[in-house]
Amino acid sequence: MKILRLYARALSALGPELHVGAILAVVNVALAAAQFAEPVLFGRIVDTLTAAQTAKIVPGWASLLPQFALWVGFGAFNIGVGALVALNADRLSHRRRLAVMAEFFEHVLTLPLLFHMEKHTGRALKVMSDGSLSLGGIWLTFFREHCAAFVALFVMLPLTAALNWRLGLVLMLLVSIFAVLMTLVLRHTETMQQSVERYRGDLAERVSDALGNVAVIQSFTRVETEARDLRALIERLMAVQNPVLSWWALAAIGTRASATLIILSILGAGVSLFMQGLTTVGEIVTFVNLASLLVFRLEQVVSFLNYIFLEAPRLAEFFAVLDTAPTLRDAPTTVTIGRANGAISFENVSFSYDGKRAAVADLTIDVAPGETIAFVGPTGSGKSTTLALLHRSFDPLSGRILLDGRDIREITLTSLRRNIGVVFQEPMLFARSIRENLLAGKPDASEEELEKAIRRAQAAEFIARQPEGLDTMIGERGRLLSGGERQRLSIARALLKDPPILILDEATSALDAATEERLQRALDEVTVGRTTFVIAHRLSTIRRATRVLVFDHGRIVETGSFDELIRMGGLFTELAQAQFAIPKL
Repeated sequence: MKILRLYARALSALGPELHVGAILAVVNVALAAAQFAEPVLFGRIVDTLTAAQTAKIVPGWASLLPQFALWVGFGAFNIGVGALVALNADRLSHRRRLAVMAEFFEHVLTLPLLFHMEKHTGRALKVMSDGSLSLGGIWLTFFREHCAAFVALFVMLPLTAALNWRLGLVLMLLVSIFAVLMTLVLRHTETMQQSVERYRGDLAERVSDALGNVAVIQSFTRVETEARDLRALIERLMAVQNPVLSWWALAAIGTRASATLIILSILGAGVSLFMQGLTTVGEIVTFVNLASLLVFRLEQVVSFLNYIFLEAPRLAEFFAVLDTAPTLRDAPTTVTIGRANGAISFENVSFSYDGKRAAVADLTIDVAPGETIAFVGPTGSGKSTTLALLHRSFDPLSGRILLDGRDIREITLTSLRRNIGVVFQEPMLFARSIRENLLAGKPDASEEELEKAIRRAQAAEFIARQPEGLDTMIGERGRLLSGGERQRLSIARALLKDPPILILDEATSALDAATEERLQRALDEVTVGRTTFVIAHRLSTIRRATRVLVFDHGRIVETGSFDELIRMGGLFTELAQAQFAIPKL
């Protein structure tokens, strides 16, 4: 049964603390045995008193005291050990829940960009939060209740036949019928609950998407529209949730009814057997108490089934992400390199995002150390994809990329990326301080190195205006800064890293002309002796590039210096004419 396999995996996710769980499980077995012993002792005391009454004698404490002492001992054991189990189950579940959340977070960070492009941030956060909470809840309830309940039902229940096989068989039959009926009812909800979780995921995506674009919503007066759409989504969610709730209500009613029926049936069967001389009053009392205990355990199992069916889709999604293997990983033969010289070669490199349309096709590029290579071309022509392949956001479907003559797949990801600094088209800043954002480039940078990178990126002036300087918090994605300020911080972060290979993806697109000119002069200085790739739509920024490669539909269609390409009269000339109003040749 898929649910039970999922439950078993949830328990195995205890990982390094599985031995603690095993100890708690063993103690739960002892607790179940102690709870089973109490009604047996109660029944024997009743039989002792009944026998004395029949013989018309007054029983002495000598015959009753041992049984009372055992009963008190088992009761004290249940209370004391039960409290210890509950305390340690709480600590274990909370400790492991946070640890699993951290493991999930770290794993997701290693997944390829393609995964993150396909998975909405809101849904990923929901999966991490819901999945870890579900695991914590399962561990807590298992070691507090479910383990003892399973032991009582699958171990202690068959042992009732040793007390009185007739009453034991009646009890086992009734419990089995009840368990089968409840399982059928709850299994019926499994598919419906999966639909519920899909809608919950859609809800998380919708809310996250709206909150991330509040400025657009307010500017386009979409507050009422977004709220209405969210309410409509909630209504669809409730439409699939209500039938599930109805089935669970039926299960709860069935549990209560079954409890009464089981106890009445045991009492009726006991009276009938007593009339035939096949049981004693004490055994009847014992089995009525055992029936009450087992019904309580059944209610716990039904509660477990409710919980596990509710959590199953969340756990399945959580484990599905954990099972997603990073497509980019270090092979056993990869080597760690030091600072690279910066010679880059693309040899017949092709890549596709969907396996149908090529994003880049048959690229062959040779770049000597220290060259500045500019990529230009229409949007979607393959420029950014080419450089994403260089720092291994993806791997080519065919061909290879060499760094200093070595296939980059033979180099550890960490040492490869240490040699490459990237200024992304979107600044991608953290909701942290300016200092923390810059130190992402080089965590151990000195104050002098920070100041130098800031000056080169033309960011010193606006940082000086901030109320707390480098320690100023800049908000989610740097929203408290202007577009140009965010871009300059992104450049400073890359410069602080001081890599031998620098990638500038539309690095100055958000700057005013004066700031761009100052920054361009600084970048010209920085790129000396450094292999640099520049993606630019503003052609004024690439006049001093060693070579310009013109992309179109994933291929390089022209190559040469800026002036050579202007004279060529091809695609680059058309782009230049559109920007600079150059007369047609």
